[in-house]
Amino acid sequence: DLGFDPLGFSSETDSPFYEVETYLSEVCENSGLPAFEKMRWYREAELMHGRVAMLATVNIFARELGEVVLPEQGLDTGGRLQFLEVMAVFEAYRGYRLLVNTEALAGDLGVGMGPGGPIASGMSLEELAEKQCRELQNGRLAMLAVVGMVVQEVNNGYFIARNDELQTLKNTVSTLPGTNPLNTVLGAVGMLVALDGIRRLSTPAATTGGQNSIAQKAINPFAIEYGMQSPPVTLPEGVIAGGLPQSLAISEEQVLKFEEDGVIMIKGGMKPWVEFLRAVTQHQIEHPHVWSLVGRMSGLYDYIQRNTWMTNSGFRDFLYYSPLGHIASQLARTPEVRVSTDMLLVNPNKGFGWHQDNQNGPIDFPDAIRWWVAMDRCGENEFGAPEYLLGSHKNKSVNKEAVFVTPESGDLPDYTRSTTYQPEPGDLIIWDSRTIHRIVAPPGQSWEEGTQRRALGGTLAKSGSTYLNKGGASAISDLAGHMQVDGEALGGPYFPRIYPTRVPEEEALRSTGGIESRSTKKMIDLGVTLASNAGKYISFSKVVGKKR
Repeated sequence: DLGFDPLGFSSETDSPFYEVETYLSEVCENSGLPAFEKMRWYREAELMHGRVAMLATVNIFARELGEVVLPEQGLDTGGRLQFLEVMAVFEAYRGYRLLVNTEALAGDLGVGMGPGGPIASGMSLEELAEKQCRELQNGRLAMLAVVGMVVQEVNNGYFIARNDELQTLKNTVSTLPGTNPLNTVLGAVGMLVALDGIRRLSTPAATTGGQNSIAQKAINPFAIEYGMQSPPVTLPEGVIAGGLPQSLAISEEQVLKFEEDGVIMIKGGMKPWVEFLRAVTQHQIEHPHVWSLVGRMSGLYDYIQRNTWMTNSGFRDFLYYSPLGHIASQLARTPEVRVSTDMLLVNPNKGFGWHQDNQNGPIDFPDAIRWWVAMDRCGENEFGAPEYLLGSHKNKSVNKEAVFVTPESGDLPDYTRSTTYQPEPGDLIIWDSRTIHRIVAPPGQSWEEGTQRRALGGTLAKSGSTYLNKGGASAISDLAGHMQVDGEALGGPYFPRIYPTRVPEEEALRSTGGIESRSTKKMIDLGVTLASNAGKYISFSKVVGKKR
């Protein structure tokens, strides 16, 4: 239960089927049957529909690839009657278990899925509840997916994609071992799982008081938007649309401190932009973009979305006109600054253990400048604000492929100093992407109503950066539809220059909505890679949420 019940089905008095529920309760009471528990019946119905939707999703996916998984021919009259008879027996058995066997869990078909059964052998009640929650969320996602595919088929005749895109998908899947239908189906299933991978890398957040309003808004299916978004928010005072970016001078002392420590906080560096960013963020949360849903379902954040500048004009304008580019150019001693990637991060629920950043987009560590702008005060309770090991960007023991680390390993024990930042709204943190840092989650791994920690962060690229096709999980930060190839100079409309000036030709594609923020082919390639290398990334799940 994630608290989403817009029609009030769970209400005792305001349910749209209140009269029917009352009547059924009276029938059970007058017949000497156990009390009618409507929530068990609703949950049973949701699970059954979810299971059918999951099967249907796989079947549609496989059919689009030309592989028939389930029978497609219709039944004759006699066959239909026999099918109905069999289904009636199954449904009667299901109803009996729910109505008479009050110990049976919703969704338990009596084949050992309940507590103590063979399928749940060795599981505690908490572990079983967690597994059931995952199944429920998968079912909900599948139901949304089926509805989306059906609507698309009605609109343009394609369940998933156009024929040319589908051929790309089929060619990608065919790279898996073997060519028989089973391998094709397994490949399709693997990609479906991978697209849902971030959610499945973590368990549902432990909450005691239900979701806060931000979390509820961020997953509201009736508010989801696609394509470009333009929040009706006025630019900060003095900022002119189409004008030059703002400037903010940094002292040589600050530059030297940054080079020594690998991180620096510029107090109030973005304070004039706080109200603008808050308003744009609020609009984004209330109108969640479809690309935020996978990250949101992970439970890692109440709202998380990468490359928001590509789809939200408010975040684009912040990068275009704020002094961020000028500040970064001074600290990194580079004459030019480009955008590599950005990310909106609202309320970290699980925290991240000690790590270095390799989700910097398609550039190498020496070319990357990391940044983070606070919209709210945080860190006073030792959670919500990044904590950095000062000087750790100079370490020699952590290789480039590593993400999470232990401070006791290699030469990291040499770096004993750490930050105790308590950022105020508008404070800007800049750090070297090799600097080891972490974020501690709040108690209970959820943010109480009325509290929030909104931040916008990302990676900027220095002058002379080279496009680097990293592949693997690092490709998550490089899914846009650009045509750059490995070894080329980073540039163009997908990696626009924001300092010292913008390039009109690069701005043009974004201003006309021509940016493809997610490429179908790249998403397929990523899905196949993650599905075939799941074990390689398992360490991620072991460190997400760690506090120490």
